[in-house]
Amino acid sequence: MLPPAASIAAYLERIDAARWYSNRGPLLEELETRLCNYLKLPPFSVSLLGTGSAALEAAIIAHAGTARPDRPLALMPSYTFIATALSAIRCGYEPWFVDVDPETWMPDPKALASHPELHRVGLVMAVTAYGCRPDMEAWVAFQAETGCPVVIDGAGAFEQFEADPSLVRSEVPVMLSLHATKTFSTAEGGAVLWRSPDGWARLAQVANFGMSDERRCEMDGFNGKLSEYHAAVGLAQLDHWPERRARFVALADSYRRAAAVSLSMPGTLRLSPEVSGAYVLIDCIDPERADRVCSSLAALGIASRRWYGRGLHGEPLMQGRGHDPMPVTEWLSGTHIGLPAAVDLTDAQIALVVETLSRVN
Repeated sequence: MLPPAASIAAYLERIDAARWYSNRGPLLEELETRLCNYLKLPPFSVSLLGTGSAALEAAIIAHAGTARPDRPLALMPSYTFIATALSAIRCGYEPWFVDVDPETWMPDPKALASHPELHRVGLVMAVTAYGCRPDMEAWVAFQAETGCPVVIDGAGAFEQFEADPSLVRSEVPVMLSLHATKTFSTAEGGAVLWRSPDGWARLAQVANFGMSDERRCEMDGFNGKLSEYHAAVGLAQLDHWPERRARFVALADSYRRAAAVSLSMPGTLRLSPEVSGAYVLIDCIDPERADRVCSSLAALGIASRRWYGRGLHGEPLMQGRGHDPMPVTEWLSGTHIGLPAAVDLTDAQIALVVETLSRVN
């Protein structure tokens, strides 16, 4: 749920009064400043863009540049959403899919440091699966050791950086999605967290067709700007963020209470703060039980989802692209099931979901 129209109205009136609708308007700049203050970051550490994909592509161009003939590959996990790979492709890179660690659900930077294709890698994209906490120290060390630029796709990880602003570094940029499905949202949008004023300036230039203040196209770029209307939604969201944040906490707590009285479960619930509050997962014992979970819920008209499909290496568009063996990705994609996670779910509805799970054996 996004802020109601009444909460956004005062910001819309400011747009009408200023007659400034896009192109880094005053509401966008106010939202960037307020987010920096809220996250206890120095000025020019938050850059807002029109979509999460735009933010990811801008971060790639601003930090790593577009692909070079001698460094055409982008290492990335197969266990993620397709936007990760598409953003790299838009920047000229050829995805090479790697497996993830079974505990973190993310690539292991120590293992990647000895990857056999590293000599052809121009970009490494680490993904915070389901908004889990990234090991920023390890990724900064990997980048320093290998010389390969790292960009973090932290699409759902807003709460991790809210809880620990020290995760925002000067060496490695992090993309956040601000889509309506995420906890903190501008309805549609994205952000890059990066303690780098120079990086912030490059991001702004990339998102404005690569043009400088002199209206000269001096670097690669595209139209990635966040509109004032979306900034208005974000400002209203920030006004009421404590209440919204509390509702996501209450959602996870309701699932925990329901599971605590259940006689049996086909797996382990994965809830906030381990994952983003926008997700409720059941980590099933085996793929067969996961399939039965989906069927049992569907029989009652309850939706479930395999958020990352069966891994990017199995997507039709990605057929024939390079990848490592994928035993962990194939296991996780078979056993992780997304459950209903709306903040307006009632305790009774959540109890029905958990009761349905408890009957799966």
